[in-house]
Parts: sequence; C-alpha cells; structure tokens
Amino acid sequence: MKKVQIIIFILALICFLGSAGYLGKYFWERHVAAQNMEDVKSLLIEETGDSEESDDVLLRYSQLHNENPDFAGWIQIPDTTIDYPVMYVKEDNDTYLHSNFKKEYDAGGVPFIDGYCSLDPVSDNLIIYGHHMNDNSMFQPLMNYKEKDFFESHKTINFDTLTEKGTYVIVAIVVARALADDEEGFRYYGHLSFADEADFNDYMGNIQQLQLYDTGETAVYGDKLITLSTCEYSQEDGRLAVIAKKVVKP
Repeated sequence: MKKVQIIIFILALICFLGSAGYLGKYFWERHVAAQNMEDVKSLLIEETGDSEESDDVLLRYSQLHNENPDFAGWIQIPDTTIDYPVMYVKEDNDTYLHSNFKKEYDAGGVPFIDGYCSLDPVSDNLIIYGHHMNDNSMFQPLMNYKEKDFFESHKTINFDTLTEKGTYVIVAIVVARALADDEEGFRYYGHLSFADEADFNDYMGNIQQLQLYDTGETAVYGDKLITLSTCEYSQEDGRLAVIAKKVVKP
C-alpha cells in the first residue's frame, strides 16, 4: 500500500511540475511579447504643431513603416489595453497570426487587416483580426462590449492609416460563428466592399439581426467601415465583431 502511495505522489508531483513549467513558460513568453510591443511603440514619433507628412506617410508612423513595410496603421480604443500597430500583407492572413512586428514567433501575433481587403483604394469595410489572449492583450478587451454599459462609455475607436488619422463610432456588436467553407449562412467577415446600396442594406440587415443590442447608431451606404474581429468562446468557432463607421470631418 505504501509503495502505491509513493507512486501516486510521484505522478502527482510530475503533473504539478509539468503544469508549473507550462504556466511559467506561458507567462514568460507573454512578458517578452509585452516588452517587444513596448519597443515597437518607442518607434512612434511625437508630433508637434508643425509636423508634416513624409512621402505620404504621417510623421508619427514613418519610423514604423521604415522598420517594416507591412505596417499599415494603428488601432487604439481609449481606456483599454487595445493600442497596437496593424499589419497588412496582400492576399495573406497567416504571416502575423503568430508573428510579432519583427516577424518573430509570438503566439499572440499582432492585429492585421484581412489580406483580401484593398488599401488603395481602401475597401468599404476593413476587417481587422486580433487574438483573444488570456493576459488581456490583443483583442481580448473586445469581450467587454458584450455589456451595453461598457459600450456606452467606449463608443469610439481610433484607427489611423499610414496617411490619415481616423475616428470611428461603433455601430454594432455581433456574436456569430466562423462558418465552414461548405456551410451556408451570413459571413460578416466576407463583406469587404459593396456593389451598390442594395448590397450594403442587405449586409446591414444581417448585422442588425446578429447584434447583441441596439447601439443607437447605424450606417448608410457610402460610410467607411472597420470591423474588429476576435474569437469568442461561448460556442464552437465563435467570433465577436465590433463594427464601426468613420466619422466624417466637417
């Protein structure tokens, strides 16, 4: 009996040490990832009143673009941890899925624009993907938008491209599924541009059916949209999307 107890103790100890090692590795990797992101942010150039554009790239982002030409913009939601560079590789949605700004392995990747969007001219709806990370990094804070109270105090998103600063007002919060290729249904992430007003209205009708609550905002044909998309775990292949429209300057 004593021998059995010893064996059970040893097995339990091995499991504990294995779990501790895994957790230690995970938190160390997230620490390194956070430090790498701080290094990226250090390349932002503080603008002054007389700042000018350089080669059509905003001065603030010129060093980042020089460091990595895949850099396409910056996403930030006030009073959240979402404050990141946004990458873009044409017809490629894999490069930054598990790579950081320097193209080194990082489980959290870095937010990126759907490679089948166009940046010149800009697609009607830019889909921006980001991981749902357990350490509250990347797009995990989007989960807070499930609660309307959070939305009420976080209605705007700042998204700058290389050449233009932009403010967006949130139109809808959607929970849906990523559908299989052979599965029929509405794909919010499959609408990058709209053929005409009827096409746009059909899209918005589907969004309104999926939205968690009425935001009091809507979009009309001609509005420029961004869609922030991340994993959502209440269902298999779940996704949460935040759809916002660009504020037009008077």
